[in-house]
Amino acid sequence: MTTLVRLLGRPQIVQDGVAVGGPRGHKAWGLLAFLALAERPPSRQRLVSMLFEHAEDPRGALRWNLAEMRRALGGRVSVGRDPLTLATDHDVSIDIMGLTAPGPADVLHGELLEGLSFDDSPAFDTWLGVERRRLAADCRALAYRRSVELLTGGQPAAAALIAVQALESDRLNDDLHAVLVSSLTRSGDRAAASAHLARCADLYRRELGAEVPAAVAAAATWAPAEPAVSAAAVRSLLDLADSSLSAGSVATGISQLRRAVAGVADTDQQLSGRARLALASALIHADGGRGGDVTTLLHQALAHARRGGDPATGAAACRELAFLAVQAGHRSEVEHWLGLAEAWCPTEAEAARILGVRGMSLSDAGAYDDALTVLGASTDAARRCGNRRQLAWSQAMIGRVRLLRGEAAQAAHVLDEALGHIRAERWTAFTPFPQALRAEAAVAVGDAATAHELLDYAWVQTVESGDQCWVAVVAHAQATLALYEGRDALTWCRTGLAAAPWYLWPRARLIDLTARLTLGSREGAELLDELERVAGAGTMRELTVRALIHRSRVEGGQHLARARAMASDIANPVLAAELTP
Repeated sequence: MTTLVRLLGRPQIVQDGVAVGGPRGHKAWGLLAFLALAERPPSRQRLVSMLFEHAEDPRGALRWNLAEMRRALGGRVSVGRDPLTLATDHDVSIDIMGLTAPGPADVLHGELLEGLSFDDSPAFDTWLGVERRRLAADCRALAYRRSVELLTGGQPAAAALIAVQALESDRLNDDLHAVLVSSLTRSGDRAAASAHLARCADLYRRELGAEVPAAVAAAATWAPAEPAVSAAAVRSLLDLADSSLSAGSVATGISQLRRAVAGVADTDQQLSGRARLALASALIHADGGRGGDVTTLLHQALAHARRGGDPATGAAACRELAFLAVQAGHRSEVEHWLGLAEAWCPTEAEAARILGVRGMSLSDAGAYDDALTVLGASTDAARRCGNRRQLAWSQAMIGRVRLLRGEAAQAAHVLDEALGHIRAERWTAFTPFPQALRAEAAVAVGDAATAHELLDYAWVQTVESGDQCWVAVVAHAQATLALYEGRDALTWCRTGLAAAPWYLWPRARLIDLTARLTLGSREGAELLDELERVAGAGTMRELTVRALIHRSRVEGGQHLARARAMASDIANPVLAAELTP
């Protein structure tokens, strides 16, 4: 007997293809969803406070609902005593637990626990709202991943079908429109591709007053591959590109990499994968590229690595896909790709990079203790293999965690170390990020002069580079300094928000600050709505809690109680102080 538990859409239990009765009462469904999605086993007391606080016998109500959940599943699910750990028999599957599973899987749709309401349990209701937004974003990301995998695997018709289904619930998703147009084009149906492109142009004009995105238009111009050149010529172009990028000649380096990709023979699996990985990495880290073309290059690199047995390219391609997922706030995709990266048994240098991306993701999610552990392992590995850039990168992420937790002196120390490595490597493209964080640490200890010096330098570099992520990061630091000195901070906030960074965490953090400065106004209300949407979809738990704190100051203390429940396992003394009555 096989059992499928569907928690997306109307909840139901399906045994051998036939729907059967579920547990009595919606709170048993709520318990099942909470346990299935918990990152770490929750205590009984936490579940009582989330769902049964107002029951006559709260712990008895928890026991009854756990028993009802087990009964509905025929005893083929169990939970630990305290904390509660969900375990199912091998032939029981829960749809939301398959989002990170590698390999073929259905693309999932529907709202979590659709139709169920938990108004009498406000803390759980808040959790449910956040998880609904996150899972909706995760399902869209999964659909995009599946469509690109099918397209790069030579199945454009299947890719188009998934893209069409996903666009039903996400009509303005540039990446999905691009993959649909590309799929139709590569399947030979250019008429359908042109028709969809026209509909897309009309949609963007009506809804956004904008032209069709360039990536969508470009997807209709696919042409057959150019004649291959010799492997030696391709390797020469890759070496020249590496020198160009190291010297700061980004446009030249990317042009050389594009020529390498165009000229490499598809039958040379390792060189094809290496060339595509090099181009994608350059677009991501040197040119701010994040669109479907970059994703497609990485999927192609991974496919070549698998066919050619190239673990270095395979691990790096998966890690870069995880990095893009971190920036987009898709935690389930992050874990999917990092799991695949680790399965390639990477070298220590690559392991340091993988750990760095995981630490970044954990930090974004507010899992600070775990982030520090993982980032510490990344710096240790980077030191052992002599990778100063990765060492500096992971140290900058550690500095960010220390800063967010109010540990300014520790943040300053580790950020100074990172900046020392960056100067030694002449890695100017990354400088604005640690400099902005270091400036905020300086403000926290009352050293405005150092903050001014750092930010004057960082702002010029940011403007010259045009990196939208750094605009948001440096603008936040400038606003923090302005607040400390009693100057206008809102202008800096609005300057930063005018940017459109691929990396959502800096934008969400800047929205948080701007919302705090505009509470009670129409602007503040709109910013709070955006903060809840962006932070919730991206699993940025601390920023979700901060949105609730802001709401409590405008709409009443019930939001503060919800914030406390959401923050119960976020190890941040600064946040805890804000939640203390």
